[in-house]
Amino acid sequence: GSNASQAALWALLAAALFWKDIDTFVQTTRETRPYSTSGLPASLLEGTGAGPNDDFQFNIPVNTPGGALKGVELTWQQGLSFLPAPFDQLGVILNYTYVDSQIQYRTAAGLNSLETDLTGLSKNAYNATLYYEDERFSARVATAYRDDYLTTVPGRNNNDIEGTHATLNVDFMATWKYSDNLEFFFEGVNLTDEWDDQYVDSVGDRLSTYTRTGREYYLGLRFRN
Repeated sequence: GSNASQAALWALLAAALFWKDIDTFVQTTRETRPYSTSGLPASLLEGTGAGPNDDFQFNIPVNTPGGALKGVELTWQQGLSFLPAPFDQLGVILNYTYVDSQIQYRTAAGLNSLETDLTGLSKNAYNATLYYEDERFSARVATAYRDDYLTTVPGRNNNDIEGTHATLNVDFMATWKYSDNLEFFFEGVNLTDEWDDQYVDSVGDRLSTYTRTGREYYLGLRFRN
């Protein structure tokens, strides 16, 4: 058939299964106790206003037994050249990942704590991109989502866990090639104005940190000799 009909059929559909055995995982535990029990010299407190009997929070690395990490990743890429012009320059990229991993966590004293999700790991995550590309102009809208994830197990002050709530971010990027030497670009970051929402305790879900970077916009040019 013609080049156009062949381009219309272009696509990528892929699936990948993965499994990894984590022999040991180094977790960071938090423990609050008097400074005098740390074994550190009291001279380090000079000028701070704190004394040896004051409580401090200590971050202590501990080796855990580890556990299995398993999941699946699905990817679809498609050029939409079968659409009427100018939409025939559009394309989509979709990606979805599911991951599951259970880790036996320990306390600072080395005793077993919770057996729960690996820190920093979202069970569900996806990325979706819609793009347009021709000889001079290109643009794309990208969406990224991830589930809640744990940041610390066990949590501070006798809480069972600490974590971060789910996020959905949308970014935009456009480029116009004025000549072989000069191009202009516009970029919008975090268009959904997503917040960094961190919490403590799986039941109480008490607010720990709530920070906002806001939407960011960039306009510029690139020049090449």
